[in-house]
Amino acid sequence: MKQLFRATRTVRDKMLGGEQDGRRVLLSDEEYRDKSAALTFVTEGKALTVESVDFLLEVNRSDHHTDEFEQEDLVLRRGQAFSFKLHFDRAVNKKSDILFIKFAYGSRPQESKGTIIRLPINLDGSPSTTDNWQVTMTDLGGNVMTLCVTSEADSMIGKYELLFETKLRDSEKDFANQDLDTFFYLLFNPWEKEDVVYMEDEGEREEYVVRDTGYIWVGSVKDNRARPWNFGQFETPVLDVALGLLDKGELADTGRNSAVSIIRCLSALVNSMDDNGLLEGRWTSEYPKGCTRPSDWTGSVPIIEEFYRTGRPVKFGQCWVFSGVITTLLRCLGIPTRSVTNFESAHDTDCSMTIDRHFNEEGEPVEDLNDSVWNFHVWNESYFRRLDLPRGRYDGWQAHDATPQELSEGVMRCGPTPLAAVREGEVYLNYDTGFVFSEVNGDKIDWMVCQDGSMKVSNINRHSIGRYISTKAVGSSERLDITYLYKYPEGSPEERRVVEFVEQFSTRRKQNIYRKEIGKKEIDFDLLLANETVPGDDLEVGVKVKNLTSDPIKVKVTLTLASTFYTGVAAKTLKGEIQEASLAADQETILKMVVVADDYVSTLNPELKFKLTAACRVVESNRFYADSETFTLKFLSLEFDVPKKVCSRIETKVPLTFKNVTKLRLHNCVFQVEGPYIVKAKSYHIRKVVNPGDDVSVDVVLLPYRLGNRVISATFSSNEIADVLGEAVVHVVSKAEWDEPDGGVEAMEVESAVRGGAGDGLIDKRVESGAVIDKEAESGAVTDKGAESEAIIDKGAESEANIDKEAGTEALNDKERIAAEEMGENGGEETNHKENGSD
Repeated sequence: MKQLFRATRTVRDKMLGGEQDGRRVLLSDEEYRDKSAALTFVTEGKALTVESVDFLLEVNRSDHHTDEFEQEDLVLRRGQAFSFKLHFDRAVNKKSDILFIKFAYGSRPQESKGTIIRLPINLDGSPSTTDNWQVTMTDLGGNVMTLCVTSEADSMIGKYELLFETKLRDSEKDFANQDLDTFFYLLFNPWEKEDVVYMEDEGEREEYVVRDTGYIWVGSVKDNRARPWNFGQFETPVLDVALGLLDKGELADTGRNSAVSIIRCLSALVNSMDDNGLLEGRWTSEYPKGCTRPSDWTGSVPIIEEFYRTGRPVKFGQCWVFSGVITTLLRCLGIPTRSVTNFESAHDTDCSMTIDRHFNEEGEPVEDLNDSVWNFHVWNESYFRRLDLPRGRYDGWQAHDATPQELSEGVMRCGPTPLAAVREGEVYLNYDTGFVFSEVNGDKIDWMVCQDGSMKVSNINRHSIGRYISTKAVGSSERLDITYLYKYPEGSPEERRVVEFVEQFSTRRKQNIYRKEIGKKEIDFDLLLANETVPGDDLEVGVKVKNLTSDPIKVKVTLTLASTFYTGVAAKTLKGEIQEASLAADQETILKMVVVADDYVSTLNPELKFKLTAACRVVESNRFYADSETFTLKFLSLEFDVPKKVCSRIETKVPLTFKNVTKLRLHNCVFQVEGPYIVKAKSYHIRKVVNPGDDVSVDVVLLPYRLGNRVISATFSSNEIADVLGEAVVHVVSKAEWDEPDGGVEAMEVESAVRGGAGDGLIDKRVESGAVIDKEAESGAVTDKGAESEAIIDKGAESEANIDKEAGTEALNDKERIAAEEMGENGGEETNHKENGSD
């Protein structure tokens, strides 16, 4: 495995500037290692030497819940015992041999810094302890010794080198110091009570550490859905990239035992803003050629693979992509983590703890003065104890965000902040609690901008920010509402108490906004959206207005429709109308506005999102009320045609179809497909224009190498539309089961799970029941090398897709195909995953 980045002082040296030889000792890592006696290879006289090391991979990886990792290295979890065997060049003499096992960490291991752990081995079998690491000789037979080592529960996570030191008693000439040229990874341990990331509930550990697929909620309050995401935290090269980013961020060795420090480092390094990090964000309607639009990604692994290959930021991501990647990296390192979606998520730009909207006297929005409210925003939560804050009060879920929005200590990152602090409005606590509070519990303040430029508060909406905060439920595909973790119920005395408490920390506390006289509410109104309109059809929007007074009133309503991005930023105003209505006491009426297709199709952005704003003025009182909502045109979907079952190690073609039910001609269409352990990420480009009413299909080649229920997810996009989703569950059986008359399993009608609705139609619950690894397929390294290729589909005049073989779309090269065929002929042994290591 190549080294992605070296641990250096490049950034710190650049900030110090100029010559530094008078400020510190200038010594390269190579020079340091050459000079270090502890790291120098020496064999003198008759000292015992190690010939080989047996890490007992299968047993240790199973015991440490790391057998899911694709790479075959030893991956361990801190605070937990592991055993290995040392083979010496001669038999051990208990009377004369003095032995030390040493573990070296980082680019400059040093015992005084705690980055070399030197443990004497007691040949009588008693334990030996240094720096809370313990070693015990558990067996000795001739020239083979078995050691059991337990690392400290807050050890630095990362890669440890294995060193061995031997002496002969009463002899200074017989000495050996060996670099055993082997290493292991040490990760956080949510199974260990002494580790800060310990998670007691087994189901939660399975969900937030082990599960490698899931869902990220997107859309809006009234129209949301679950987006399938392949986290793939155990796939290569995720672990090396996660640790490489800590090197790139120059996180000190002593900070690598802390979940807080690691999260802050990765929160900054996953975006590219300050440090040329992993993923570049882009929020526009147009994207350059040769990049991947955010809506086209189906998982984290292709992004991480590209960064590993090039060392440059991957183009492009938006909030759910940043969140998905962070979930992958932190679950890989052993920190329980989940992606969380906040609907109606505010972006407070001035630490006022309020969200300001502005309208002119005609009721038209003044967009360039407004704080933005994203119709959804995705961040992350990780579960651990906060040792840097008062003990016990702030443990549990911690919110953090890698999407670049605002600076935190001079760097584009956010958190981690305890949800307990957000809920109580303790906005002064580390880290970025105030910013997260305003995202979920700020109040919308409507300002009227008068002709002379003066402004006055026209309304305060206390209940619209931070709604339906969502994540995937444990052990199921359903949405779990976790709003209660962030704030008290809207309108409750506790919630108002917290908001008023937070006001004293606002940058605008002297304005006394909450003490301004606004008056009793006269009207109520609801916006009528066109979220069931098919793209290319005329759409109808409107507002329902109700008179709350006991007197007749007249209202003047301004309706404005604009194309928009999911960030709430309006792209272009499409149409506006001013209508009037007279209402008797307690009467309600509906005012509508029709927008014909020709008025919006030419400016439609691929997200298919619009913002409807209604500003209502009561003529008698001159009071002004306003609201806006973002909506998406009808969600489109993909269809998989999957069989009841497929055979491990055998190629199976599965049709994937998009039906163009819109009235749009679609150009530069592309399918993206991915499924962990069944199909590597691929792109299928469509050469022809897809006309209204046309179907377009591709054959997805599956080559599964793990048994059980596997998930395939796909996206479809074109110049005109994007974010079309599809998903299916495929049941994979062994060759032996496949050859049985009844297939060895109960017939399973696995449907093509289509993400077309508002969070419904989720995957078959059977995917949660577990899986079995096909060990022989794994050992044969039957991997799909097509991850970097793009299949070019030429529909031409034919009804079926003709795959351009020259585009590199074959699932296997010849060598791999032969290996697969050989394994198919020879059969294989299938073994069960341990319960907490299956998906």
